[in-house]
Amino acid sequence: MTEALDPSAPPRLTPVDHGILARVPGQDVARASKSLPDPACAIADEICVEIDAARVGRVRLTFRKQRYSRPRGNIAYFSWLCRHAEHVVPS
Repeated sequence: MTEALDPSAPPRLTPVDHGILARVPGQDVARASKSLPDPACAIADEICVEIDAARVGRVRLTFRKQRYSRPRGNIAYFSWLCRHAEHVVPS
């Protein structure tokens, strides 16, 4: 059966793959984010960093540049947001 779309219903969110990000300790993510350049000056919108995380091993973290502003939008701020983590296989 097909469902009729309700225009007043909120849009459905698609699941996002974060990899093993939930297993990486927060202090390791914070340490990796401090090694990144200033997001306001960075040209790239996405940067990958490899770290040795506690209990997980070698991990590649993917950070995406996030833009946000106050409600009136007079000033824009930028920050790095960790979006994905994956194991790095040693070569």
